[in-house]
Order: sequence, then structure tokens, then C-alpha cells
Amino acid sequence: MAGKRRLLMDAVLALTIVAAISLVIGAVLSLAPIGNLTILYIPGVLWLAASRGRGGAILASVAAFLVYDWFFIVPYHTLEVAQPQEWISLAVLLAVALVTGEAYAMQRRQAEQLAEHARHTQLLYELSTEMTVRHNLGGAFDSMLQKLAAGLGLAGARLYVWREGRRELSGAVEPAGAQPIDAARVPCRLGELELADMEVFPERRLTDDDVRVLQGFANQLANALERRRLEKEEQLNQVLAEANRAKSSLLAAVSHDLRTPLAAIKASATSLLQPRDGFTETGRREFLAAINREADRLDRLVCNLLDMSRIESGALAPQLEWHNLAEIAADVIDRLQPISGGHEISLQTEDREFLAEVDYVQMSQVLTNLIDNAIRHGEASAPIRVYVGEGHISVENSGEHLSDDERAHLFESFYRGNGHPSGTGLGLAIARGIVEAHGGRIWAENTAAGVAFHVEL
Repeated sequence: MAGKRRLLMDAVLALTIVAAISLVIGAVLSLAPIGNLTILYIPGVLWLAASRGRGGAILASVAAFLVYDWFFIVPYHTLEVAQPQEWISLAVLLAVALVTGEAYAMQRRQAEQLAEHARHTQLLYELSTEMTVRHNLGGAFDSMLQKLAAGLGLAGARLYVWREGRRELSGAVEPAGAQPIDAARVPCRLGELELADMEVFPERRLTDDDVRVLQGFANQLANALERRRLEKEEQLNQVLAEANRAKSSLLAAVSHDLRTPLAAIKASATSLLQPRDGFTETGRREFLAAINREADRLDRLVCNLLDMSRIESGALAPQLEWHNLAEIAADVIDRLQPISGGHEISLQTEDREFLAEVDYVQMSQVLTNLIDNAIRHGEASAPIRVYVGEGHISVENSGEHLSDDERAHLFESFYRGNGHPSGTGLGLAIARGIVEAHGGRIWAENTAAGVAFHVEL
């Protein structure tokens, strides 16, 4: 239908231009008997060739040949020609008009093809860039298909991606209207492996340049899908490697820390099972105290493992209420002072309330882990100072400074520091997880005397 309308428009324009030029020729000849004026038709034919293409130029050439013969060559108003040179003039007119019209039409077609090629190249570049910068490629399929359909004049397009052996619709620009449109299939292959395919619904016959763009887009999409697959495999491998490292670290840390208290409990229980005459009452109480102490140690280890599991799974939800940070610190110090191994733990704060919206139990756990870390890694019998301020808590000990490498890994799970093989390496990781769950931050820095750990809420 569009082709018929174009042909009709070419015919109307050709006849209009030939009629206008013929009127000019008639006016000139009425004033003076000038020779052959067929050359005046050439500009009109060239304009039609440049603006409408080859069809309009040919129609104008034939119409000019016939009109000039009918109106301006003796005998008039017939298609007969009396003089042979007039045949030559008409033949030259037709030949020149056809040749120049075809040349202009060819030049116009080449210019249109170059412009279309440049436009398609830009379209392919934009789609390639979008595939490269998009982190979530699946969320961009619809927009890319819309851009492709608009750039190539497609009625619609659908993209199917192969996932785990199934062909799934992953993006679409549905054709408008209820009438079915013949679809062309474009596979997205990487070598012999087909990763996806497209169904495109053209409104016209696809040109070679259209096919080039579609195939180029398909190839780039296949490369992008393969790149995303390799990235996911690499991420999975990293996760598996990290899980394997965590498992090895857990086994290395827990195996020793579990066996030591279990061995002590086993030895004390075995001793208590001996005949009563073998031990005094004081000796039995010492064995019972050892069992109680090592059981507490096992309980702390299991609680740390459970807390770390909750933190990593995102299940740690603080029950926030307003509490005085100084009271939390004083309570923790009272519990840890008897088992501090000779360290004097002091609380340094102003005589007023420092209220913060925290989980009392979890914040007590943070302080417990920080003070326990200061006890184990500080100098023997050196004082430990706890500072409380507005939304801020710090624990400072005297001892060795932290290296840059230690500070970089200090709060990682199962990290136990250079030259400090004791402990599970979970205390500081748990403290960080709890503080971050409160929306705060925790860090360590070297001081003149040793190391200070800071918690900011």
C-alpha cells in the first residue's frame, strides 16, 4: 500500500513539473522562435531524482519526451516527427534525462545507505555500551529491545534465553494490532552454543544493513550472557572458597578450644569417681570448680558460634531500648573483674547518664568481648581502662601495638592476630556484627601505651 502511494505521488510530481516547464517553453517560443529547448527539462528531472529517487525521474523523462513531441515538434499534436534531427534531439533528451536521473538517484541511494549505516552503527554501539555497563542484564532486556525496534523500524521483538535447558521469554516488545506478522528468527550463538534467540517482527523487508545490526546485537548479547555466566561462576567459586576457608579456620580454632575444656572436665570427673578416701573435701571442691569453669568456657564458645551464625545469616535483630551506657559498662566490669587474671579494670566516665537506644544484652556482649580481648592480649597485670561518653565507648589496654596487617583483618571471623594462636578469633567479629546491627561502627587504633578499641553509636 505504501509503495502504491509513493508511485502515485511520483507520477503527480513528474507530470506537474513537466507541465510547468512545458508552459515556460511554450511562452519562450511564442516570443521568439528559438531552437530546441528540451534542455530545460533536465533540472526538473534532476530535482526529482535527488528528492524522490529513480522512479520519479524516469516518469518525468518519458513525460517530457512525449509532451515535447506533442506540443513543440512539427507536425503538432501528433507523435510523428517530420525532421530526422528532431528524433535525435528527443532521443538525446530521453537519454540525458534517464542517465542523469539514474545517477542522481544512485547518489541519493548511496547517501541514504551511508546515513542508515551510520545510524545503525550508533544504535549498535549504544546497545553494546548498555550491555557492558548494566550490572543486572536481565532488567535491561525490555529497554534494549525497545531501542532496537525503534532503530530498525520493527513492529515488535521477543528475546528468549536458555536457562538450565529451558527456553524462557526474557524480554519483549509486542507487535501492535491483532493481525499476525511473519517473524524472523535471529539466534544468539557463541561458537556452536546457542545461548538465546530473538523473534523480530519487521514492518517491511529487512535490508542487509538491518540483518547486520540484528546479527551484531545477537553476537554481543551472547558474549554478554556468557560473561555474566562466568562472573556468576567466579562469584560462586569465591563463596565456596570463603566457605572452605571459614570451615578450615573453624575446625582449626574450635578443635583445640573444644578439646581443652573437655579434657579438663573429663580428668576432673574421672578423679571424682575415684574412692572418696583418695581426696580431701578441698580437693573435691577444686575438681568441681574446674568442671564448672571449663563448662562455662564451653558455653561461651558455643554461644560465640551461635552468635556468629546469627550475624552472618542476618538474623541478629537488636531489641532497642533506652539504657545508660555507664551502667552497662559497670555491670560488665563487675562480672569480669574476678576472672581478669590480675588486671585492674577501671571505669572512667562523668557522673551523669549517657543514654543510648541499644539492646542491653547485646551491648554487654560487645563490652565483654572487648575487655576479654584486652585481658588476653595486654601486658600481664596491666590496667584496663573503659571510657564512656555520649554515644561512645572505648576499651584501652597496655601492650603491643597493632601492625597495619592486623588492623586490616582484626574484625574478621577466626582471625587471631600475629603471634596469638589462642582463642577462636570470633570475639571481635561478633562485636563488630552487633555494633553494625545497631547502626554504629567499631575500630581499633594504637595509643601511646597500647591499643584502644572504640565503639560509636
